[in-house]
Amino acid sequence: MRRLALAATVLHLCASSALAAPPSALLTASPNAGYVAGALEDRVDLLVRNGFEHPVEALAALEPLSRMADNAVATRRLFLQASATIEAQAGRATEAGALAERLLTLSRETGDPLAAAASNLVRALVAENAGQLDVGAALARSALTAYQPGCPPAIRTALHSTADPSGPAPPCDYRSVWRALHVLERRSISLGQAAVSVAHSQAAFELADWAGDAWRKTYSLSLLAYAAMRDGQADNGLRAIAQAKRMAAAIADPVLMARVRSNEARVADARGDRESTLHATEDALTLAQQAGALRLEAQLLGNLSDIYAKRRRPADALRAADAALPTVRAFNDLRAERVLINNAGLAKIGLNRIAEGKQDFARVMAMWQRSGATADQLTSLREFGDALVAAGDARGALELFHRERALAAEVLTLNRNASLKEMQTRYDAEAKQRSIDLLNRDNAVKTAALANRDLLQRIWLAAAAVMALSALLVVMLYRRVRETQRQLEASHAKLRVQSERDPLTNLANRRHFHAVMQASQQAVAGLSGALLLVDIDHFKHINDGHGHAAGDVVLVEVAKRLNEVVRGDDLVVRWGGEEFLIVAAKLTTEQTDQLAARVLASIGATPFLVDGHSLRVTTSVGYARFPLPPYAVPVPWEQAVNLADMALYTAKSHGRNRAVGLVAASAGDAQSLHAIEADFDRSWHEGRVTLRQTPGP
Repeated sequence: MRRLALAATVLHLCASSALAAPPSALLTASPNAGYVAGALEDRVDLLVRNGFEHPVEALAALEPLSRMADNAVATRRLFLQASATIEAQAGRATEAGALAERLLTLSRETGDPLAAAASNLVRALVAENAGQLDVGAALARSALTAYQPGCPPAIRTALHSTADPSGPAPPCDYRSVWRALHVLERRSISLGQAAVSVAHSQAAFELADWAGDAWRKTYSLSLLAYAAMRDGQADNGLRAIAQAKRMAAAIADPVLMARVRSNEARVADARGDRESTLHATEDALTLAQQAGALRLEAQLLGNLSDIYAKRRRPADALRAADAALPTVRAFNDLRAERVLINNAGLAKIGLNRIAEGKQDFARVMAMWQRSGATADQLTSLREFGDALVAAGDARGALELFHRERALAAEVLTLNRNASLKEMQTRYDAEAKQRSIDLLNRDNAVKTAALANRDLLQRIWLAAAAVMALSALLVVMLYRRVRETQRQLEASHAKLRVQSERDPLTNLANRRHFHAVMQASQQAVAGLSGALLLVDIDHFKHINDGHGHAAGDVVLVEVAKRLNEVVRGDDLVVRWGGEEFLIVAAKLTTEQTDQLAARVLASIGATPFLVDGHSLRVTTSVGYARFPLPPYAVPVPWEQAVNLADMALYTAKSHGRNRAVGLVAASAGDAQSLHAIEADFDRSWHEGRVTLRQTPGP
């Protein structure tokens, strides 16, 4: 069972003082809520927050407010983004998408980069609400790139921004930056990357603190408490949630207190305190009911369904999940619906309705897979496996155990790379500290020698002995430090080699590719050469139909065949899962097309031999040669990978077993290229990009 992650709706914070009020009353903010009375941005922000529960009333209140405002570009962007955010959080993807397109048009007409960033952020919310967390995170990351230059240097440092804006930068839109950070935080939690989620929550908290926004600061602190608990920082998590409760009580907003209490329940659950988890969740539900926050109430009912199931009360768990589903579906909140279906399925198994429970499991796993939420997939596999064991279905439980183990290995690989980076940083710090200690000891010896100089005439023999012993001590210490340093360097080199190779295929991995790009001039001057992304078609069918061992055989054979069709100095990378990347320098456009055709033929022309059976495997390829003709605008390698990925998506959406090459782009500058990247499909249909398709065998 699982609890609904209330962080999934943090950007839709709702103010209780207006939850049941008419549209005109939605403009009244609490004096304790951290808003400047009468400030347009704060009044609009309050409507967006209230729109989480009452979208129709919030949109109705926005309309007269927009008519009274000026026609400046920033004002037009403010109201378009507010309307689009309300539509997105209400689950109205079509309406939100149309408003996002208007923001993009505003950016093109006025040259306002923040309008394009707002469009990406709205699309991120739409994708996230639809359960596409990976897409949402990519769009939020793109939006942050445009938003960060206007923020103070300390905030940019907290956000890990390397951008150094030249010339005047727009004001810091901290609310949008805050929303984007929490989209990334939710994605990192879904991948099981606890340390990354702590970094995003910490940056959001510091941003709200800098802006003086007590509401967001309080809520971010409660989220940071949960992230710290997941990262093993129990003491920090407990201190943070206690402080968040005190701050929420001072603001006296029942919805804020309900959300903080809910996060307190998540903290208690993370440390195994079941009684505190139930008590805090029930308190949060009471507060939400008092405020009339039906959507928040539905989320808390979902959390209670999880708690009841863990207490062996499946009937109560199913009743709570069923009570929450109508509200969640009314808002088209697919992410919350997934969690409720998961909890309902577990409750049905607990009630011995095993067939129904398995049907719910199949539905929720398909939804998790579409969203790329690997951590949620692992949790569902583990929970349903335990439920089937308790219900006496040992065979079904064993099947889920094998699936969980295979997926856990993939997650472990991703987390290992992050851990190795952190370990290297820690080793560097320790080596530096040892060097400082050596210098301190050396200085102490020299000080002692100077102090003994006055006694040299009377006790020169004793002083000479002391100096000799001191010198010997320095030499011994120096040799010991040198040996330690040598061992550390050997460990660094061994870890670096292990972390940059894929253990299954023995190909380079993403970490090695990043290192090559950073070490080359291409990190600054842009990628030069051909870049191909190769994806095995219907690989999931291979795993499901033949087993994960067969899937591993296919991956190894694909890696071998790719190595055979490239040159000796070309780089072949296992990009992740069933996806591979090829970088080939000094190729012409024609040679790049030929390489893509060779890749298709090498995989698809000859069947694979798996467990004595012949298996036909095909691939889809997206590729391009950079810089792109005819303008040859420099393309950073991150953007080049993204463009090749879009070409790969086009190949897969047009039937698979084909290569789609991006051979030309009508982009005379970086901004035009970013516009193509923001809406690749539309750019193709408008003739701004030229694609070349090569069918497979």
